[in-house]
Amino acid sequence: MASKAQAAWDALNQRQQTYLTVLYDADQAIEAERARDAANGYYDDTPADVWRWIVVVKGSRLTAIQRRLAVHDVRDEGAGSTLQALQRYGLIEVREEVKQRARGQSKTVLAKLTRAGRAAVRAGTKEPGRRRQRELSQYAWERLVKLWKADPREVSIWGTNTYAALISRPKSPYAEGKDGRYRITEAGREHYRTLWARYAELYPDVAAPNPDESAADPWPTALDKTLQSLAAAVERAHRDRRVAHRRREEALKDAEAPVRVDEKHEQGLEWHALLLQQAQARVELAEQHGARATAAAQAAIRAYAHGVLRAYTVSVRHDLFDGDLVDAVTAAADAGRDGAQLEAPVKCGLPRVDRAVQTAYGEAMGTRKRRRALPKQMTAARPSRYVSTLSEPEPLPREVEGLESLASTVESYIRAGALRRELHPPAAPDAAPGTRAGESAPVA
Repeated sequence: MASKAQAAWDALNQRQQTYLTVLYDADQAIEAERARDAANGYYDDTPADVWRWIVVVKGSRLTAIQRRLAVHDVRDEGAGSTLQALQRYGLIEVREEVKQRARGQSKTVLAKLTRAGRAAVRAGTKEPGRRRQRELSQYAWERLVKLWKADPREVSIWGTNTYAALISRPKSPYAEGKDGRYRITEAGREHYRTLWARYAELYPDVAAPNPDESAADPWPTALDKTLQSLAAAVERAHRDRRVAHRRREEALKDAEAPVRVDEKHEQGLEWHALLLQQAQARVELAEQHGARATAAAQAAIRAYAHGVLRAYTVSVRHDLFDGDLVDAVTAAADAGRDGAQLEAPVKCGLPRVDRAVQTAYGEAMGTRKRRRALPKQMTAARPSRYVSTLSEPEPLPREVEGLESLASTVESYIRAGALRRELHPPAAPDAAPGTRAGESAPVA
């Protein structure tokens, strides 16, 4: 039987789900920023009933929420029936503020998620729930991971909240030391071993090594280096294309230079003719460099897309580990560089990921087009006529640009093994008696 939160999510149509998810992402971003500020000693006692309000519509300006909705092909000129429907369901609160301006009235529409709204998004998008009592915050867990990796060496740790969570605990501190240099304690090691699986589920973006040394590494460091190398090859090729294009333009400008008055005698004309020949040779050389860079860019993008998609598939199926995983991604990248056909990405079961990945794949393959153009506020501004800018190289074929966008989208979800840990939370290797994997054991 579905939970109340899941039932609330299932009752929404796709447009309403998109609205609620975008509002949830904004809400969590604000909360995370406040937590980072607090960890760095910048405290703000503003009540949550105040800072959780999010601006959805503000006069004629395009807000961050509207920009995000536009990316999902969702438009709303005003407060809209969607916000009102979500408010009727008890998932958000809505309020309007009208101010009198010199040119007339300006209306601002704000929304705030309720607890039921946040629970519905977590249930519908399979977001991990909140941490339980006595569990570490993500920032404190990252510091404990740092201590675990450095054991038995000391590392630098700062932040008042982190100090309270790890070092000045009333019982069994997880770290010890002084003057900002600390090492992990036995209690810290036990907490890490016992709740490692729980934190892997709670904070999938944190790459924490498995405390069971005999277990296969679900996302080896070598794989991240491989993917970074593939992305770096794409960036190098783009840079080479820009350099070749700039040199070609400079050479063309020199080749079109008029004969100066003092060069109209015989020696001057001979010198000018020689400069023109050199400029033309430079144009031809720059074109050759540009052609090679373009071919390299296309091959690098195909390799990057195939490698990332292979890593994504492995993250979903959870069927390869360690060196086998790196070898599979490398082989897929090599096949893509040689012109292999890109396979459609599998669905992982997380709506927010599947929606983004499948949309990017459809646009790359030409099977999906954006229904409407983005608002003019989101289009790139034209350069000022007072700024001298060189033109960009000719764009790559649309299918190649689509592959690069697809690879970037997918890589943002699998980076450091985040998607794999979220889909396949690991079992705790040293779970306490009577404690199931993923459950919290009593913390001293």
